[in-house]
Amino acid sequence: MNGAYMGKFLSIDLTKRKMTEGKLDPQLAEEYVGGKGMGLRLLRDLAPRVEALSPENPLIFVTGPLTGTLVQTSARSALVTKSPLTNGFLDSHAGGHFGPALKRAGYDYVIIRGKASRPVYLHLSPGGNEIIEAGDLWGKGIFETEKSLREKYPRSRVASIGPAGENLALFACIGCDLYRQFGRGGAGAVMGSKNLKALVIQGRNQISYFDDKGFKELNRKLTEDVRNHPNAKKRFDLGTMMWIRMGQETGEFLPTRNFQKGQFEEYEKITAEAMKKELNWKSVGCFNCVIRCSKMAHWDGMELEGPEYETTAFLGSGCEINDPKAVALSNLLCDDLGLDTISMGVTCSFAMECYEKGLLKDTDGLELNFGNAEAQHELIKKIAYREGIGDLFADGTRLAGREIGQGSDYFAINTYGMELSGVNIKGCMSMGLALATSDFASHTRLWTATDEMNDNLSLEVLPKYVSRGQDDVNIRNSLVVCDFLPYGLDRLAPLLSLATGFEYTPEKLMHIGERIHNLARLYNLDNGRTGKDDTLPERFFQEEMTAGILKGQVMTKEFFDGLVQRYYQYRGWDKKGVPGTVKLGELGLG
Repeated sequence: MNGAYMGKFLSIDLTKRKMTEGKLDPQLAEEYVGGKGMGLRLLRDLAPRVEALSPENPLIFVTGPLTGTLVQTSARSALVTKSPLTNGFLDSHAGGHFGPALKRAGYDYVIIRGKASRPVYLHLSPGGNEIIEAGDLWGKGIFETEKSLREKYPRSRVASIGPAGENLALFACIGCDLYRQFGRGGAGAVMGSKNLKALVIQGRNQISYFDDKGFKELNRKLTEDVRNHPNAKKRFDLGTMMWIRMGQETGEFLPTRNFQKGQFEEYEKITAEAMKKELNWKSVGCFNCVIRCSKMAHWDGMELEGPEYETTAFLGSGCEINDPKAVALSNLLCDDLGLDTISMGVTCSFAMECYEKGLLKDTDGLELNFGNAEAQHELIKKIAYREGIGDLFADGTRLAGREIGQGSDYFAINTYGMELSGVNIKGCMSMGLALATSDFASHTRLWTATDEMNDNLSLEVLPKYVSRGQDDVNIRNSLVVCDFLPYGLDRLAPLLSLATGFEYTPEKLMHIGERIHNLARLYNLDNGRTGKDDTLPERFFQEEMTAGILKGQVMTKEFFDGLVQRYYQYRGWDKKGVPGTVKLGELGLG
């Protein structure tokens, strides 16, 4: 293939210890672009119905046509698999430098299936690809694993799991570049179930473009505009942590005390400004990104890239912990042990509410009161190793709530097993509709908080707004570019055409985004999800909304179900949330 695709994929069978290269299907590339879309199509074709922790469930690392290119924020790549946390579709994305390295290794995607008889890691390099014994690395944290492998293989990039993935904690993540993660949904547990400790990538290939001159001229203008964009400058100064203050003071949706409140009385202690002072922040960035929204922290002899907003909201205010250093240490533990900080934070706040309500019989001596940072640190360790009470919470809030019972499902904050992220829905009900109707409940599917906070949303337009927004994010997650690239498909479509040689318009890309959303819906329906699962935890149907469209009101379940039905109608789905034959025909999925 010409253009920004590498034209090859690598298929690995760990059971047979066999690797096979193949050619990228041009039709697959044109119709699904890359990243999320391409990975989803492959997952649906290769393993439509498998157990998430079985050898048959593939791990698919996918780049996009813009990954590793000159386009700003093109560091990202996707990891696609079946989630052990939800039993449904999962695409998890990571920035940093791993994705560009994988592409420079010569592959648009790598499919990993089977299970090694004992721990191994994969080494992909210009000199050949190898499956290597990893017994000496098994049991080690992500930091030690990566440092050891990068010393052995200079100029390499590594993706690895920690003890949480090895012990199959269902929200275990895959770490890369030490502090970056394929975070949500339990991909680390899938990797651990295969006895796969790490991937080591040494890439040397160059990325070309279909129209080299035209692409570089157009991209030069985009780079200049990104560098001067006010949103980019704001993220450079404060990173995602600017949302702590905005969620508290403007939106009143800062997750606090396991979503009981939308404001934290001691929020000033964990704002971006406080973190910058207490943790000696310095701005750092991913591959080819002038925004540099990440912050490298140094405190008390420790180092961490972070914390960012989601981590601070759920491990901090969500648990009513007000010490920046305590939040940073929790972040550091999760990164090293291999746990998604969002699910960890929500699970911890759930455990704390259970503890204060007297619902836990044995906590191994941990006093899990809100605000107890030391107890949080110990719970993180216990979950990673499935020790004692940690085993109860290692599978997330849905399964823990079922085991605890006693009405705890009322405040087990998840949708279809995925802990909710982004905001407290009490202050931003539009995020509730986005989370409930997405392929899984994560802010990475759509961020509506800015528009609702600025009074730019109404109930009348919400179903269409959410639907169109999800389709737009689907295609951006297929290119792959970062959410923080402050320009839309009108700027990206011409660049993509010049990079690949395929003719794209914004309308065609949105059509592909809609195709991806419907295909993900079909996959989830085939694997047990129904329209009844497109809902929210009971807490949000019983307690008063603090801000946003429904401020001061109680959002009843009947009202929310009506919104979901209007969303279905706009999507061309039936009343049970099943895509109709006409819609599937329009999308080429008939």
